[in-house]
Amino acid sequence: MRPRWGFDWHELITGILFILAALVLLFEPHVGVTALAIVFGFVAIISGLTTISGFSKLRDLVGNVAIFALVIGIIDLLIGLLFIIKPTSGIMTIGYLFAFWFILDSIERLLVIGHLRQFGTGYYWVSLILDILSLLLGVLLLVNPVVAAISMTWMIAIYLIIFGVNAIVLAFARR
Repeated sequence: MRPRWGFDWHELITGILFILAALVLLFEPHVGVTALAIVFGFVAIISGLTTISGFSKLRDLVGNVAIFALVIGIIDLLIGLLFIIKPTSGIMTIGYLFAFWFILDSIERLLVIGHLRQFGTGYYWVSLILDILSLLLGVLLLVNPVVAAISMTWMIAIYLIIFGVNAIVLAFARR
Protein backbone atom coordinates (compact mmCIF):
# COMPACT_ATOMS: atom_id res chain seq x y z
CA MET A 1 0.00 0.00 0.00
CA ARG A 2 1.37 3.36 -1.03
CA PRO A 3 1.59 5.86 1.86
CA ARG A 4 -0.34 9.13 1.59
CA TRP A 5 1.93 11.95 2.61
CA GLY A 6 0.06 14.63 0.71
CA PHE A 7 1.51 17.04 -1.80
CA ASP A 8 4.63 18.50 -0.19
CA TRP A 9 4.29 22.25 -0.66
CA HIS A 10 7.39 22.91 1.47
CA GLU A 11 9.55 20.88 -0.90
CA LEU A 12 7.97 22.54 -3.94
CA ILE A 13 8.60 26.04 -2.56
CA THR A 14 12.15 25.11 -1.54
CA GLY A 15 12.81 23.69 -5.01
CA ILE A 16 11.47 26.78 -6.76
CA LEU A 17 13.50 29.10 -4.50
CA PHE A 18 16.66 27.08 -5.13
CA ILE A 19 16.12 27.25 -8.90
CA LEU A 20 15.38 31.00 -8.77
CA ALA A 21 18.53 31.59 -6.71
CA ALA A 22 20.50 29.56 -9.27
CA LEU A 23 19.14 31.64 -12.15
CA VAL A 24 20.17 34.85 -10.38
CA LEU A 25 23.71 33.48 -10.02
CA LEU A 26 23.88 32.39 -13.65
CA PHE A 27 22.45 35.52 -15.24
CA GLU A 28 23.59 38.21 -12.79
CA PRO A 29 27.25 37.37 -12.08
CA HIS A 30 27.87 40.87 -10.72
CA VAL A 31 25.81 40.01 -7.65
CA GLY A 32 28.17 40.63 -4.77
CA VAL A 33 29.35 37.98 -2.36
CA THR A 34 27.67 39.87 0.48
CA ALA A 35 24.33 39.69 -1.29
CA LEU A 36 25.04 36.04 -2.03
CA ALA A 37 25.69 35.36 1.65
CA ILE A 38 22.48 37.09 2.71
CA VAL A 39 20.29 35.49 0.04
CA PHE A 40 21.62 32.05 0.84
CA GLY A 41 21.15 32.76 4.51
CA PHE A 42 17.44 32.95 3.82
CA VAL A 43 17.57 29.90 1.55
CA ALA A 44 19.37 27.92 4.28
CA ILE A 45 16.76 28.98 6.84
CA ILE A 46 13.93 27.90 4.53
CA SER A 47 15.71 24.61 3.82
CA GLY A 48 16.21 24.03 7.54
CA LEU A 49 12.59 24.80 8.34
CA THR A 50 11.44 22.49 5.53
CA THR A 51 13.58 19.65 6.85
CA ILE A 52 12.49 20.20 10.45
CA SER A 53 8.80 20.45 9.50
CA GLY A 54 8.94 17.06 7.75
CA PHE A 55 10.84 15.35 10.57
CA SER A 56 7.94 13.56 12.27
CA LYS A 57 6.52 12.19 9.00
CA LEU A 58 9.99 11.13 7.90
CA ARG A 59 10.66 9.43 11.27
CA ASP A 60 7.43 7.45 10.83
CA LEU A 61 8.72 6.19 7.47
CA VAL A 62 12.44 5.62 8.10
CA GLY A 63 12.79 5.38 11.88
CA ASN A 64 15.55 6.89 13.97
CA VAL A 65 17.78 7.67 10.98
CA ALA A 66 15.46 10.68 10.55
CA ILE A 67 17.23 12.26 13.54
CA PHE A 68 20.10 13.00 11.15
CA ALA A 69 17.64 15.01 9.04
CA LEU A 70 16.58 16.96 12.14
CA VAL A 71 20.21 17.75 12.99
CA ILE A 72 20.86 18.87 9.40
CA GLY A 73 17.76 21.08 9.54
CA ILE A 74 19.11 22.76 12.67
CA ILE A 75 22.55 23.18 11.07
CA ASP A 76 20.86 24.73 8.01
CA LEU A 77 19.11 27.21 10.31
CA LEU A 78 22.37 28.12 12.06
CA ILE A 79 24.23 28.59 8.76
CA GLY A 80 21.38 30.77 7.53
CA LEU A 81 21.45 32.93 10.64
CA LEU A 82 25.24 33.29 10.40
CA PHE A 83 25.01 34.41 6.77
CA ILE A 84 22.32 36.99 7.56
CA ILE A 85 23.58 38.37 10.88
CA LYS A 86 27.30 38.38 10.03
CA PRO A 87 27.65 38.42 6.24
CA THR A 88 31.39 39.13 6.56
CA SER A 89 31.78 35.83 8.41
CA GLY A 90 29.81 34.17 5.65
CA ILE A 91 31.98 35.78 2.98
CA MET A 92 35.21 34.62 4.63
CA THR A 93 34.04 31.04 4.92
CA ILE A 94 31.44 30.82 2.16
CA GLY A 95 33.26 28.24 0.02
CA TYR A 96 33.74 25.84 2.90
CA LEU A 97 30.30 26.49 4.38
CA PHE A 98 28.64 25.75 1.05
CA ALA A 99 30.76 22.62 0.65
CA PHE A 100 29.78 21.28 4.07
CA TRP A 101 26.16 22.36 3.55
CA PHE A 102 25.94 20.56 0.19
CA ILE A 103 27.69 17.45 1.53
CA LEU A 104 25.61 17.21 4.72
CA ASP A 105 22.29 17.84 2.96
CA SER A 106 23.15 15.26 0.28
CA ILE A 107 24.15 12.66 2.88
CA GLU A 108 20.94 13.34 4.81
CA ARG A 109 18.86 12.80 1.67
CA LEU A 110 20.79 9.63 0.82
CA LEU A 111 20.24 8.26 4.32
CA VAL A 112 16.47 8.70 4.18
CA ILE A 113 15.94 8.01 0.47
CA GLY A 114 14.56 4.52 1.06
CA HIS A 115 11.07 5.82 1.77
CA LEU A 116 10.76 7.05 -1.84
CA ARG A 117 10.50 3.44 -3.07
CA GLN A 118 7.03 3.45 -1.54
CA PHE A 119 6.08 6.30 -3.89
CA GLY A 120 7.55 4.63 -6.99
CA THR A 121 10.98 3.45 -8.06
CA GLY A 122 11.29 6.22 -10.64
CA TYR A 123 11.21 8.88 -7.94
CA TYR A 124 13.73 6.88 -5.93
CA TRP A 125 16.25 6.63 -8.78
CA VAL A 126 15.91 10.26 -9.87
CA SER A 127 16.40 11.42 -6.29
CA LEU A 128 19.36 9.04 -5.81
CA ILE A 129 21.13 10.33 -8.93
CA LEU A 130 20.50 13.97 -8.01
CA ASP A 131 21.68 13.42 -4.44
CA ILE A 132 24.90 11.78 -5.65
CA LEU A 133 25.52 14.68 -8.05
CA SER A 134 24.94 17.14 -5.19
CA LEU A 135 27.38 15.22 -3.01
CA LEU A 136 30.04 15.27 -5.73
CA LEU A 137 29.64 19.04 -6.17
CA GLY A 138 30.03 19.51 -2.41
CA VAL A 139 33.21 17.42 -2.36
CA LEU A 140 34.60 19.37 -5.33
CA LEU A 141 34.02 22.63 -3.45
CA LEU A 142 35.74 21.22 -0.38
CA VAL A 143 38.85 19.66 -1.94
CA ASN A 144 39.66 22.31 -4.53
CA PRO A 145 39.24 25.79 -3.06
CA VAL A 146 40.93 27.42 -6.07
CA VAL A 147 38.31 25.97 -8.40
CA ALA A 148 35.72 26.96 -5.83
CA ALA A 149 36.96 30.55 -5.76
CA ILE A 150 37.04 30.84 -9.54
CA SER A 151 33.76 29.16 -10.34
CA MET A 152 31.82 29.22 -7.07
CA THR A 153 28.77 30.98 -8.44
CA TRP A 154 28.47 28.51 -11.33
CA MET A 155 28.98 25.48 -9.11
CA ILE A 156 26.53 26.79 -6.56
CA ALA A 157 24.01 27.50 -9.31
CA ILE A 158 24.39 23.96 -10.67
CA TYR A 159 23.96 22.50 -7.19
CA LEU A 160 20.89 24.64 -6.55
CA ILE A 161 19.33 23.58 -9.84
CA ILE A 162 19.96 19.91 -9.01
CA PHE A 163 18.74 20.27 -5.42
CA GLY A 164 15.78 22.41 -6.56
CA VAL A 165 14.69 19.89 -9.19
CA ASN A 166 15.10 17.12 -6.62
CA ALA A 167 12.94 19.02 -4.10
CA ILE A 168 10.24 19.48 -6.75
CA VAL A 169 10.45 15.75 -7.61
CA LEU A 170 10.01 14.96 -3.91
CA ALA A 171 7.00 17.29 -3.68
CA PHE A 172 5.24 15.37 -6.45
CA ALA A 173 6.49 11.94 -5.33
CA ARG A 174 4.88 12.29 -1.92
CA ARG A 175 1.39 13.22 -3.13
